[in-house]
Amino acid sequence: MDSPEKMTPASRVNRITALIIDDEIGAVNTLRHMLGEYCPEVEILGAAITIKEALVAADNLRPQLVFLDIEMPPLGSGFDFLAGCANTGFGVIFTTAYPQYAIQAINTIQPWAYLVKPFSVKELREATSIAMEKIIQQNKTVLQAVGKQGLILHDSRKGTLVLYASEILFCKASGSFTEFHIFRNNKLGRIVSSGGLGEFEEKLPPALFCRTHHGYLVNMAYITRMERTGRNGVLHIAHTDRQAGVSVAKMDHFISSLEAYHETNPGLAMPEGIL
Repeated sequence: MDSPEKMTPASRVNRITALIIDDEIGAVNTLRHMLGEYCPEVEILGAAITIKEALVAADNLRPQLVFLDIEMPPLGSGFDFLAGCANTGFGVIFTTAYPQYAIQAINTIQPWAYLVKPFSVKELREATSIAMEKIIQQNKTVLQAVGKQGLILHDSRKGTLVLYASEILFCKASGSFTEFHIFRNNKLGRIVSSGGLGEFEEKLPPALFCRTHHGYLVNMAYITRMERTGRNGVLHIAHTDRQAGVSVAKMDHFISSLEAYHETNPGLAMPEGIL
């Protein structure tokens, strides 16, 4: 095995959650050690040494990535795990001593990588790098779909409008009305619609929007920085010099929501001053 320089610990928001499935405890421990030393972006949620354990673990833990052995006698194989798994929302890196299964593996699931034991740290790093790229692309696709969710708004001056979630920078409560600060066609705009902020919070996707204050609902994709103002905070929003508040009561919820947003979008950097 080669011995490259160790990598620094991964950011909390640049990680891949993973499950190891292998019938050999030694192989599980070796892979766990290699990932811990050289692939810190991988967070190991657990390991399983039988197909039955693996099926339960995959369903309960919901990993983004599974490191999967193929030969797992006497009760089955990695292919049996894939056939019986109800949760298929993960990528697979095969880790096997048998190169002859490669074609079957490709025909079964289109794995993200196929590592033949004993594999090197370089090969493992390359495989996890591919996994990170795949996850980033998947998340972009999901967010694009989420961003296309729309609202039908009634503005007293502009009439009935269709507004997409991705166009909203933030929303601000204004009595019985809500102000939508938007960025559309590379231009800033403001739409005032009847209805309370809570009403629109229920309609907008929680994967994108966070209630940071009783008067503000913010699109987390546009947050660039937070300034602490005592126990409160002020958010700087991309494309505009306007700011949104973070209250003491909402601070923990906001931090957790923003971390979760960036954990599902590992290609994005956490805004300055958040942690």
